[in-house]
Amino acid sequence: MKISKEELTFSILSSDDDLSGFSCCEKDLEGFLKYDALDSQKNRISVTHLVYWDKILVGFYTLISDSIEVRGIQEDDGIRGYPYSRYPALKIARLATDDRFKKRNIGKNMLLKILVTAINLSHHVGCRILTVDVKPGSFGFYEKYGFTRTIRKQSDSIPMYRDFHRALIEQS
Repeated sequence: MKISKEELTFSILSSDDDLSGFSCCEKDLEGFLKYDALDSQKNRISVTHLVYWDKILVGFYTLISDSIEVRGIQEDDGIRGYPYSRYPALKIARLATDDRFKKRNIGKNMLLKILVTAINLSHHVGCRILTVDVKPGSFGFYEKYGFTRTIRKQSDSIPMYRDFHRALIEQS
């Protein structure tokens, strides 16, 4: 059964949250949530958002500020006359769904919430691009939602981006 966005509750991680029931096949993501996310947040490195369904922790995502090299994006995605070497961006540093809730639209709904956050942020600071470094197994998920591989390749992850401003212009 798919879970709609309206059925989910989003909150920012706090020391009061019980994370013990969250289980993810990507143990580095689970470990980050349980052991590192709160400290990272307290040090203003990142902010982790928890996603609940029926009071059950079903997913989380972590956001950080970022930038992307102009020469790293597809040529037709460039901003004409942009004088700097990097575009401002918001990075999805981590995103995970509890294994028990895979294939139920949790990931899609988290991406929608992140997009809304990015659009709201762009009203206050320069930001028009979402970035993410994905593991090869997650490439198709992000591609399905409009992310494009950057021209430059990193080590064991695949850097991707989505110009949400362009998508907003094309929809209006």
